Amino acid sequence: MAKSFTAQLADFERMTVKNMRHVASESIQDVMEGAMTPARGISKGGTYEAGKIPVAEAELINLLTSDGVEGADSYTVAIAGFQIGDVMEFAWTAPHAMAKEVGTGTQQGWHFVGINARKFPEFVKKRAAEVKT
Repeated sequence: MAKSFTAQLADFERMTVKNMRHVASESIQDVMEGAMTPARGISKGGTYEAGKIPVAEAELINLLTSDGVEGADSYTVAIAGFQIGDVMEFAWTAPHAMAKEVGTGTQQGWHFVGINARKFPEFVKKRAAEVKT
């Protein structure tokens, strides 16, 4: 027996919300994975790598807070519970986090957040292509 038009619309709505959630959560995950890609800190013999998080003592990478959950992998927990319309907050709480992001008068910024956040539209386009039928 064929579904009613109302039932077909309800199916379409469920599929659309599911697809929107996939695109949004995977795109956010892509940004966070980029921002949390480690590079050896200069004080430990590493070289500057724009868009990666510098790791010397692991303090910065381990002091991520995602919607109140702390730790390097906290973003995966936060994203797992994400629903369309939610607002998510991510913060690196190490005292030197902003200096590492934007730089200071004596050292350049690594821009691990900014560079990856600017890629969000690319990630959305890629993830939207995954759900197109």
